Amino acid sequence: MLKVLYVCSKSSYFVVKFVIMLEDRVIIREIEGGEIDILDAEEDIVKFSMTGMFICKEGEITLSLDETEYHMTKHSIIVYFSYSKLHIISHTPNLRGTLIGTNLETIQPMLYQVSNFNALFVLKKAPFQTITEVQYDNLQQHITMLTTMTKREQEERKNYLATKRRPVADMARKQAELLSYSLILEVLQCYANMPFDMSPMSRKDEVLQKFVTQLYRKYRTEHEVSYYANQQFLTSRYFSAIVKERSGKSPSQWISTALLVDAQNLLKSSNMTIKEISDLLCFPNQSYFGKWFKNLTSLGPLDYRKGRKSPKNVEDTDFTDVIQRGLNYVGKTLDE
Repeated sequence: MLKVLYVCSKSSYFVVKFVIMLEDRVIIREIEGGEIDILDAEEDIVKFSMTGMFICKEGEITLSLDETEYHMTKHSIIVYFSYSKLHIISHTPNLRGTLIGTNLETIQPMLYQVSNFNALFVLKKAPFQTITEVQYDNLQQHITMLTTMTKREQEERKNYLATKRRPVADMARKQAELLSYSLILEVLQCYANMPFDMSPMSRKDEVLQKFVTQLYRKYRTEHEVSYYANQQFLTSRYFSAIVKERSGKSPSQWISTALLVDAQNLLKSSNMTIKEISDLLCFPNQSYFGKWFKNLTSLGPLDYRKGRKSPKNVEDTDFTDVIQRGLNYVGKTLDE
């Protein structure tokens, strides 16, 4: 039986330290070998709903991640991604470790700061790493600081409701975000010198990588899922299922958000007419573009250009940021 693991919900028989941070988008959890059926993943295979890492602090654990077996000991880490399949095969009673999780939309923009979107697939290809004592100590220091700042951010958020001291709450939140970013950089440092061509990428990850690469270069002219599916000789249904499974978003969501981000940028920062923008993005006509835009944002293109606030977005802001950074990256590489 396959179960979806919502890491941010605490099972009734777990006795663990648990911290929710950044509006429930990131979790830090201490794992111990004395738990019963750790993460519900000993008896059954589970799917992660978040992306993150596990660092082994003491003891040993053997686990299967996406059907590949890994044996972890002290000073080893493993990165996992949304919808990865986990099965804990065995562990020692003295096992201790820290599990950190966040949604993919939170971590991917940070990956774009230091690399291109292919970094996501590089880490999926070789998620396990044994680290040095210095790297281990650095990670522990970051986790400790992040936990402390998280608690402060939560306290300031509560204080804001009573005191309305928004600047203080905003600063605490920003500090927590920066520490999260710093932790990600530390994790990437651990993988910096690893030879990533040791094992082949899975077929499903190849499908997602090729789709994202093609999307960022073709979204203006190719709006149909069938086009991207045909490029990989797959049916639209099977292709959509793979993309949804490996990224958490459907191909239609990727395409529509890419188009919307581009349209919004053009409306804000260019002197192009709405018809010119519609033509550039290859919509059938200006009227169709206007209806499409309004359906996603509840504002017409002209109202958006005038600065009126949209009451809704097509996607969460984090996923929109993922698309924005991807478009920026491809734009720079094409210019070069």
